[in-house]
Amino acid sequence: MTVATTTGAWANWSKQNFSLTQGTTSQEWVDEQYNEFHFTGCYQAGTTNSVSVALWQQIDWGLDKKHDTSKLTNCFRGSGYTSTATQSGLPYDSYYLEIDKLGTGCGACTGVADKVSVDTTKAD
Repeated sequence: MTVATTTGAWANWSKQNFSLTQGTTSQEWVDEQYNEFHFTGCYQAGTTNSVSVALWQQIDWGLDKKHDTSKLTNCFRGSGYTSTATQSGLPYDSYYLEIDKLGTGCGACTGVADKVSVDTTKAD
């Protein structure tokens, strides 16, 4: 019996109108030892203007591994403002983001980012 898996991951990507609802996950990407993610133009109602974003490593034959959680606030200053988080030294693998907590932890709160992007190129 042969079993094949595929992650369908991309190196760099961006998405317009990304949901900031607790538990929302991004598409996967392949890490090249360095990555940064950007949230631009964040909006939410009913809670403090912040979002905690977890970086997860996708494990094919086991439980996914949580590497880091970043609290982003600058993107809530208005359209065009960006929050950025970076990670380096991670093993070569597929990764994704998860909205861990919106504001102070309001599970029913929702929001949106005008744009979310991931860049695995350190040289820029």
